[in-house]
Amino acid sequence: MHRWAVGLFLLLGLALAQNPQDFALRLEQAWRLVKERYYDPSFNGVDWEAVGQRYRQKLPGVQDWEGLYHLLDQMYAELGDDHSRVLSPAQAQRYLGAGGGRCLALPFQTPEPYQPPQVRFSEGVVVVRLQNLVERAGLEALQEAIRRYEAQAVGYVLDLRGNPGGLALRMAEVAGVFLRGVPWRLVSRGLGAVPLPTVPFWGLPQTQKPLVVLIDGGVHSAAEGLAGALKNAGRAYLIGTRSAGNTEALTPYCFPDGGVALVAGGVLAPLVGPTWEGRGVEPDLVVEDPAEQLEAALRYLKRP
Repeated sequence: MHRWAVGLFLLLGLALAQNPQDFALRLEQAWRLVKERYYDPSFNGVDWEAVGQRYRQKLPGVQDWEGLYHLLDQMYAELGDDHSRVLSPAQAQRYLGAGGGRCLALPFQTPEPYQPPQVRFSEGVVVVRLQNLVERAGLEALQEAIRRYEAQAVGYVLDLRGNPGGLALRMAEVAGVFLRGVPWRLVSRGLGAVPLPTVPFWGLPQTQKPLVVLIDGGVHSAAEGLAGALKNAGRAYLIGTRSAGNTEALTPYCFPDGGVALVAGGVLAPLVGPTWEGRGVEPDLVVEDPAEQLEAALRYLKRP
C-alpha cells in the first residue's frame, strides 16, 4: 500500500486522547460524591479541592476506562481511610455481585461537561472555541461560521485553550478548513514515518484570511498537532503559552471477543523536523494571563 494511502487509513482509525469528555464526567461524579457525601467535612485533613485539580490534570494521560477507574481509585486513596475506593465495572461484579450489591443511584444531577462550540462575531473578527476534537459539531460550527461571516470578516480566532485533543481525522478536517497538503507524519515503530494529509487533501481551503490560534498548557495530542501544523505552514499566528507536549497516537486493536487494546504506537510530528512529544508547540507570542490572550489576538488581527 502506498504510504500516502496508509496515512489516510490511519486518519480513519487513529485516536488521540480518546473519550476525554466521558472520562472528565466520570471523574467529576466521583469527586463530587466525596465533596458532598463524605462523613468527615474536613476530609481527614485533605484539601479535596486541590486533590480534584491535581487529578483533573492527569486525565489527558488516561487511555481507556480501566486506566480511568484506576486513576479514580488512586484519588479516593488520598483520603487515607483504608475503606473508600472506586471499583471498575468488572471489580464491582466480582466483589459485589450483579447490581453492585443494590448500590444507590447518584444523589445529584450531573450536567454533561461537554459544551457546544462557541462562535461569536464582533468588529470583523470571528472567534470559534473548540472544546475538543471528537464531536463533529465543532467542525460544522467552524465551517458554518466561515460561510456566514467570510465576506465581512477581517480574520479568525481559533480558541483551542484547554482542548484535550481527540481524533486524528477531526484534526485533519479542521486543518483542511484553513490549509491543504501534508503537514504531519506519524512516527511509529512498525511503519516508520507515515505522512498524514489534511482532509480534503487538495483544492482551496475554505478561507485564506488571517488566523490566530490560542493555545495553553491544557492543549494536548490532536489539538497540538492542529496548532503546530497551522503555525509551521505559516497559516496561523499562535498566542498564549506552550502546549502540553503529549502527542502519542493510540491505535485500536480488536480482539476476537470484542475487547479492544489501545496501543500507543507512535507520536504525532510535523512532516519535517522534531516531534512535538515532550516539548509541545511554542506560541509566536507568549501571553501568560488567560484573560489577556483573546485581547492580544484581537489586537493582532485589527492592527493597521
